[in-house]
Amino acid sequence: MQRACAQVVLIFLAALLPRAIGLRDFLTTDEAYHWISRTERFATAVGAGRWAETILTGHPGVTLMWLGGLGLQLERATVAMGLVAAPDQLGHLAWLRFGPVLAHALLIAVGYLLLRRLLRPSATVAALLWATSPFLVAQGRLLHLDALLADLCTLTVLAALIACRAARPLPWVALSGMLCGLALLTKGPALIVLPFVGIVFFVVQTPWQGVSPADIIRRLAWAIPRYLLWLTLALAVVFALWPALWVMPGPALSSYVGEIVGNGGRANGDGQFFLGRSDADPGALFYPLAGLFRLTPLEMVGLALLPVALWRMKGDDRRATLTLGIFALFWVLVMMTGPKKFDRYILPAWPALMTLAACGLVAIFGRFRQPTPGTQHRGNFSSLVPGAGCLVFQALTLAWYHPYELSYYNPLLGGGQAAQQIFLVGWGEGMDLAGGWLSGQADIGAGQILSALPPTLQPFVPVPVQAVDALDRVPANYAVVYRESLQRQADPARYARIQSTVPLHTVTIHGVDYAWIYQLPRPFATPRPARFGAGLRLRGYTMAREPGRLVVTPSWDVVGPVGGDKMLFLHIYRADGPRVAGVDVPPGGAAFAPTGQWRPGQQIAVPLPIDLPAGMPAGIYTITLGLYDPSDGARLPLAEGPPADPALAGGDALLLGSVMIAAAP
Repeated sequence: MQRACAQVVLIFLAALLPRAIGLRDFLTTDEAYHWISRTERFATAVGAGRWAETILTGHPGVTLMWLGGLGLQLERATVAMGLVAAPDQLGHLAWLRFGPVLAHALLIAVGYLLLRRLLRPSATVAALLWATSPFLVAQGRLLHLDALLADLCTLTVLAALIACRAARPLPWVALSGMLCGLALLTKGPALIVLPFVGIVFFVVQTPWQGVSPADIIRRLAWAIPRYLLWLTLALAVVFALWPALWVMPGPALSSYVGEIVGNGGRANGDGQFFLGRSDADPGALFYPLAGLFRLTPLEMVGLALLPVALWRMKGDDRRATLTLGIFALFWVLVMMTGPKKFDRYILPAWPALMTLAACGLVAIFGRFRQPTPGTQHRGNFSSLVPGAGCLVFQALTLAWYHPYELSYYNPLLGGGQAAQQIFLVGWGEGMDLAGGWLSGQADIGAGQILSALPPTLQPFVPVPVQAVDALDRVPANYAVVYRESLQRQADPARYARIQSTVPLHTVTIHGVDYAWIYQLPRPFATPRPARFGAGLRLRGYTMAREPGRLVVTPSWDVVGPVGGDKMLFLHIYRADGPRVAGVDVPPGGAAFAPTGQWRPGQQIAVPLPIDLPAGMPAGIYTITLGLYDPSDGARLPLAEGPPADPALAGGDALLLGSVMIAAAP
């Protein structure tokens, strides 16, 4: 008994810690756009007794919003007691995530207790894999549905299997039904469990002894009343926990069905990506390949060894294992029929797959053999080895990837570097790193930032973030190009403009290039394309008249290393030739480092005033521009652009333009 309690605590902690540590790391797209506000509105509606307002989405996400609301109440209570300061947006998200995270740990611990009744030799390893699989941990750290759906659907099936072999099945039927109700309140695909449990009640209750009419009638007589009880309890839980059903059952159910048909029944509206190309429906190969990439090497080994385990199993253990395998396969096959596909949609099959992997891992240690007299200690030792090895390997994997478990892909298949060429990558992770880099730039306050997912970046930067479609409407300084947007081929014309230069920084996490940060061109009034050497491109310039001087602002695009610290000259010539004014200055002025430190991708525009001599006669004047090394006067080659007259301005000088200067009054 003490050992069982210790194992429950171990599994609870193994599930809790990787999910609970660092909950204010980054926002996923769905959290930023949907689940934070839905949870807040749900809690407000419940608190005010406005039951009809608990219809917030057809998913319906009710269990998630209840759990997120628990975190919200804890946040408010601790702030009211003065235990913590009022949190910022990321701290607020951490509180909302805490409720679901705690639920995951509790549900996985319950799963272990159920597995002990079904597959006692493999229960510990199965629960540890369930607790520590990166795919489950990544989703279980979020304010989102799929990991919660995975836990509840798996527990529903486990309790149903126990009911089929228990001497007193009704308590297990009741538990399974209530868990199914919670799953139905989480997300519509839980409906897949309804026919599966009915089949389990009919098929698995006892070993088949021929297919006689009497045997079929006996099975139906056992299964039908229990299934009806199971279904009644599931629906009762749905009704009890979704207040909208108390006052507006029609609209609530309509939203539920509408979500399944209208959202799940169509290809993803934002586009998809698979095997190197944008594809609205990736097809049947998507889920098998995605599943392989989400497995750890240990989990793959366990699944590969499953035939050995099945060969050594007998009776109820084999039936339970096969049933879990069929459930995982059934779930994936149903998901394959729909046009909308994301890898997280097969998450409810994952705990069952982890159980199968555990059976394979345990099999190699002889756990299915009964210890003979005098070998009890040795048998206990062999039972600990798979669990300890599993925990250490998975813990090291999680520690390496934390908090970016979403970026985990199977290293045996090429890891993130290979996955980013095959799958749609990016759900908001990496925006925190992009924001950290941007916040460290000296010119961060010079303008706004463009991003495909503004709410996922905004908490990490001190300036406004706008959508990419605001490119021509706001004074933008930087743009964050997210891999997902490029894979989906979103707004290609605007992205082509943003990517016309070199990225200043690339956000890479575990081999996956998530985002590229570009600085946007400085505005200019007069286009004048030119290139000096291999590293400097002039886009154009702006010219302004001030009393007694002319101010020229070149717009530079740094496309490569400039090659040392250069000086810039701006010279003004009269029509008949003589130079009448000019400046020789560092092109970055006092605001920027010398050109030897300019980084490819920088966009630089510094106003350069030229004092005009008193009594300067009216007329048209020519302006030339060039760069040179102050140590020896050697000019940077003018590789592109109209050259000035060498006899007038010397070699490698750009004919910038002309200006009409009126006579001084």
